[in-house]
Amino acid sequence: MEADGRSAPANGGARAVGPTVRPRASAGGPSPAHLPRIVRPQGLPHAGRPIDPPSPEHHHLPGWVRRVHGQARPILADLLGNLDGESRDRFQSSLDGLIGGMSAGRFSLAWQYPKLISDGMELFEAHRRDNAELFKAQRVLDQLRNKTGDALRDAGARLAPDALARLNRTLRSATTAEQIDTVATEVEQSVVAARNNDEKRRDREIDRTRSRIRKTLPRATATAEPTETWQDVLRRFAETQGE
Repeated sequence: MEADGRSAPANGGARAVGPTVRPRASAGGPSPAHLPRIVRPQGLPHAGRPIDPPSPEHHHLPGWVRRVHGQARPILADLLGNLDGESRDRFQSSLDGLIGGMSAGRFSLAWQYPKLISDGMELFEAHRRDNAELFKAQRVLDQLRNKTGDALRDAGARLAPDALARLNRTLRSATTAEQIDTVATEVEQSVVAARNNDEKRRDREIDRTRSRIRKTLPRATATAEPTETWQDVLRRFAETQGE
């Protein structure tokens, strides 16, 4: 009587070992070891407000597709949440195309998840670099605005109230360095003009004071060229007024 392989002892009394049984793939899809490898990119931060991507919808959607999407979903949500503007729109369009294709029955598109994540990470890195440049430019702009604001406050006493209010409004609404420089130039010119007016006003006061002093001096003295400085003239005029 022939014995089956499970009961027949091997030579030397050792028990026979049957052939190794490999795990079979589930019907209709690849085995877990052969599914697309979903890995979270290094350096991708968790989004403060992640945006969940839509799930593929099909009445015969394979379980392995659901599994791959479930692995990719939190990564895709963080990518969408960390992007904005044109970058987010581009990534959302690629994601919608992939999900839409699987919902239409093209289940092999699930193999594109790793590439989609890689493309999204490239967009995120470019977006982060752009934001860093924008932040740097904004910081320079704020420093220039603060410097011009300080100059405007220092010049406030020399400027007319309406001019001061107008320059403050222009400075607050300025969005470029050129616009801020225009305000700074106008402030500087206004200060110079005010200083010149003050000097002319002072010179006129000195001339009038000299004229009054000459009128109070004897005729021979008045016709002579004064050798005193204007400070001496003012002091002499004050002494004559006090007598």
